[in-house]
Amino acid sequence: MMPVVRIPDLIYKRLQAIAVPFEDTPITVIERLLSEYEARHKPQEITESENYRVIDTDAPPNLHYTKVIRAVIGGSEIPQPNWSKIVDKAHTLAIGQGISPEALIKLTLSHVVQGKNNTSGFHYLPQINISVQGVDANLAWRNILHLAKNLKVPIEIYFYWLDKEESAYPGEKGKLVWNPI
Repeated sequence: MMPVVRIPDLIYKRLQAIAVPFEDTPITVIERLLSEYEARHKPQEITESENYRVIDTDAPPNLHYTKVIRAVIGGSEIPQPNWSKIVDKAHTLAIGQGISPEALIKLTLSHVVQGKNNTSGFHYLPQINISVQGVDANLAWRNILHLAKNLKVPIEIYFYWLDKEESAYPGEKGKLVWNPI
């Protein structure tokens, strides 16, 4: 037996607005929306056969003009990752390991303040009540690696360089992998 779902009029009208006339039913619109959502939020599969340049974690090339494909820190996959989200996750992990915000501010290489601050490139992490200032990819990696080493958590970041003359390796893929000893 299939469940019956009642759709409020307002939601039904919204579904109608994105439906293809004479083709879509409410269920086909919902299926399409779910497919689009899953495509955006499903972690990207990285296969062993893909050619990734293995990067020296302590002396990486210029990471400007890179786009993160996949990131895992402390065993936790970061959805729709970018350098900023990985920095945020590293700080969240530190607090999760029992490090106080005051101790984290001393430990981190990031510019961090307690509480909400949305000025000068800061963004607020409400779950841990700190604000972190955004940085470029090179500084982000340095901060991520520093925290991972101090927290003793493994990290894997898969990325590619944009196909630009200014990129260290235009169009190539790279991976940064660090594991605690």
